[in-house]
Amino acid sequence: MNAPLEDEFGDILEKARDGKNWSVDDLARAAGVPVGALRRMERYEIAPSDDEARRLAEALDLDYPSLLAIARGTWSPKPVPADPGPFDMVCLDLLMGSYPVKCYLVTCRATGATALIDTAGNPRAVIERARSLGVTPRMILLTHAHPDHAGGLGMLDREFGCPAWIGPDEPRPAGSRDLRFVADSQSLPLGALAISVVFTPGHTAGGVTYRLGESLFSGDCLFAGSMGRANASWPGLFHSVTLRLLTFPDPFRLYPGHGPATTVGEEKRHNPFFRGKAPA
Repeated sequence: MNAPLEDEFGDILEKARDGKNWSVDDLARAAGVPVGALRRMERYEIAPSDDEARRLAEALDLDYPSLLAIARGTWSPKPVPADPGPFDMVCLDLLMGSYPVKCYLVTCRATGATALIDTAGNPRAVIERARSLGVTPRMILLTHAHPDHAGGLGMLDREFGCPAWIGPDEPRPAGSRDLRFVADSQSLPLGALAISVVFTPGHTAGGVTYRLGESLFSGDCLFAGSMGRANASWPGLFHSVTLRLLTFPDPFRLYPGHGPATTVGEEKRHNPFFRGKAPA
């Protein structure tokens, strides 16, 4: 099995309820599952029976086999092979307080040019890791402005003296003296490489994904077996995943801000929100 999933069964229930603007009482009526049991499921205290999982999946428009596999802990994405492109990628598993967050260092093999994708809200750890690898980021690419993804920009700015890029509809994170704004489909040069910008709003109003080779750095848009929290728009986030991320070829890697890496194909086959929902 791969690393633990970011979302458990209870998280998926809550996010799916949000998509319907349902309370726990609403879901209990629709699925015929007692309110008390649902509350305990969402608090991770109990798991559903097979029949309860089936009724909940039907009520919430989720894929039942995929949902049941997550409830039983029998699925996680297969380990993702390295991208065959001419770059190296290092995933930094860091902590913001006690909360695990991921950020990524990508380096052009031909030139040594390096970009940092998100900050994990832990600039000291990022700086130490970059030094240990012998790289100096030339750009900071932010998927969105939440503190666990954009926190610590001031320290990183002083250390690396490089611009930070973010979607134009995001709040302006503090700390960068050279904050720039990306456009959808824009190409950002990194040495001999080109990093493409894919707008993926919904978790936040201006969330973006960065594509490099066959890799997608998607922030909190999508998690293995789940989706991000739709702070800006649930339909918008669903659209971003189904019509932007899951239209890439199946082998494309998905590197989220939390939880294990996955692939487009794994999510199309095993994600209870999206199985059967993405275009063929």
